[in-house]
Amino acid sequence: MNFPDVEIQTGWGLNLKAKGFSTADLSVVVAIAFERKGKQSVRGVIPSGLGRSYGDSSLNSGGYRFDSSFYRELIIDATTGTADCGSGVTIRELEFASHLKGFLPVVVPGTSFVTLGGAFASDIHGKSQQFDGNFSDHVSSISVIDDQGYERKFVSGSEEFNATAGGMGLTGFISRLEIKLKKVEIPVIYQREVRVKNLSEMLSTLEGLEAKYPYTVAWIDLSGKYQGRGLVSGGRFALEHEVAGAKKLNFSFEKSTKVKSVPFLGYFNFMRYPSIRAFNEFWYRKPLKTGLSSFPKFMHPLDSIGNWNQIYGKAGFIQYQLVIPDESREVLHQILTLLKKHKASSFLTVLKKFGHEGLGYLSFPMPGWTLAMDFASDSRNLTQLIRELDKLVISSGGRIYLTKDSTSTPDSIEVMYKDLEKWKSIKKKMDPSNFWQSDQSRRLNLC
Repeated sequence: MNFPDVEIQTGWGLNLKAKGFSTADLSVVVAIAFERKGKQSVRGVIPSGLGRSYGDSSLNSGGYRFDSSFYRELIIDATTGTADCGSGVTIRELEFASHLKGFLPVVVPGTSFVTLGGAFASDIHGKSQQFDGNFSDHVSSISVIDDQGYERKFVSGSEEFNATAGGMGLTGFISRLEIKLKKVEIPVIYQREVRVKNLSEMLSTLEGLEAKYPYTVAWIDLSGKYQGRGLVSGGRFALEHEVAGAKKLNFSFEKSTKVKSVPFLGYFNFMRYPSIRAFNEFWYRKPLKTGLSSFPKFMHPLDSIGNWNQIYGKAGFIQYQLVIPDESREVLHQILTLLKKHKASSFLTVLKKFGHEGLGYLSFPMPGWTLAMDFASDSRNLTQLIRELDKLVISSGGRIYLTKDSTSTPDSIEVMYKDLEKWKSIKKKMDPSNFWQSDQSRRLNLC
């Protein structure tokens, strides 16, 4: 059996790196499990998709990543409105295949370059979370492969299903998913943008748009006066009369849409305070969008730039995403004050309202508000800022998103995730030898 050479692994944030191995061969995984018996010093395996988790959740120093690229089958049943999918199928491919038969996935994230296995392991959410919940809410069943190569099926509602939803790949390798789709007559989005002057206006505008627009999100300016000004965007599926005069426009789901790349910048970090403030000023005052948009362009605006993560230079960046309960919304104002004190700026900052708790024991969403911020990894006093943010999140009863995490601690995660011990007990039952593990799981004492 040929074993692969060592490789340098990194997450989407490019801030953490690991030396390990990758394989798409199940027989290699089983061989590792056999070798590991009685030798806990032999590192285990972590499932891996397209590497879009930001920190170290798909890194495995000294161990293996099991690539899902061989699990590519995709069958759309238009009679039942379901998709039977291999875990290596991407959101982009599912959107393209399902729209040809008059359907779309109910929940999609901000990027379509995510595998379905990764989407379930992160229990992703989208712009309609307050109405449609999470990705796992629309999955009927999953098949999971254990360290011996045996595949088991778990249905929605089972404890194994709930432990795997948001379980970061630590309960086993997700091989197949049965996904419930949404019937869509016109797969075109009508969008509306609103410019707001401060955080209070942003929150009320987001809530106000919900009556007509199920897809809502806001870009918030984290620079300058830190008052929370920004742009609020709402979207809904277009009506027939709205697209009748616009058929010459391109609203197609191109399977291979051209993706631009950021040119090589010599590892220089362009995301410093002056450039971020200049960009945010420009973006805040840009013409507002009102009208028709393709579904992919509206849902995945950054997908047109394939390697945008490289603009932060060699050191990479940290994305910190939090959620706080609705009754603690005042904490959002405190966060702006804290960021102003540290002069911590972000140009990709997203605010969104959540409405549902996730099915998974480690699912991120809860009813309330989520804020995602990007910080250059070499920012001054970043560690201190992160710890102060953690304190605010914990004091409000909120939590951070494991898929974005690079910095949290075992003590913080234990407080943030109330069902952590229950998840650990099911993880132990599904994976008694602790075979499935990652750098993040070891850092946070998840296994």
